[in-house]
Amino acid sequence: MPKAAASPYDDPDGRSSGAMGAALGVVRRRPIDALAGLVAAAGVVTILVNALALQQGRHPAPLFRDAAAPRPATTSQVATPLPARDALVADIQEALIARGYLDGPADGMFGAKTATAISAFEEAHQLPSTGAVSERLLAAVLAAPSRPKAQGPATPAPTPPSARTAPATTGSVASPSRLMAVQRALAKLGYGPVAIDGKMGSATRAAITNFELNRRLPVTGEPNPQTLKALRSLSGMEIE
Repeated sequence: MPKAAASPYDDPDGRSSGAMGAALGVVRRRPIDALAGLVAAAGVVTILVNALALQQGRHPAPLFRDAAAPRPATTSQVATPLPARDALVADIQEALIARGYLDGPADGMFGAKTATAISAFEEAHQLPSTGAVSERLLAAVLAAPSRPKAQGPATPAPTPPSARTAPATTGSVASPSRLMAVQRALAKLGYGPVAIDGKMGSATRAAITNFELNRRLPVTGEPNPQTLKALRSLSGMEIE
């Protein structure tokens, strides 16, 4: 009876040969170590499959970096915060705007324009020239009258409708001393420049007209009783 062909993995002694035989020999001799190796290999395969095929989002530490990944912003690209708005500066600006010393806006930012307006106010009211903001300055601006507009002697101020029917009064001040008192009161309130000379000139008449306009009095350009009363009340000076 013919013999069966020998398997390529069997040797004459009945033992396996080749790579498969060697592997089987290791399994026979050290079964626990062989099982541990298989488990470790399965774990490595599972990790690689999960990392390369099963991740839906971008891994925090990818094996291969994307060339188009955004770079972190440089220092020059970081937005610079705007300076904070100062409430005291804004209040002083609003008061200066209301009195004609500053041409807005009241943004609360102290700059050259605000400093110039403060210096102009301090000079007009004979205050120490600082050009700086303070609570004392705010109180002074709030207590001050509006700044008179630039005067042109050749161009008379427009007469409001309420004053067109009011009779003009001339010669209300009989003596130069009384007119000098009127001129001092006008200068104190910031209506000028007015010479304290007791003469009814064009500058004095223009100052009285501006005062009447600002106080909403009948515009006469003369120191009539109604105008004299308002001057005494606002300046605190006696006009006799």
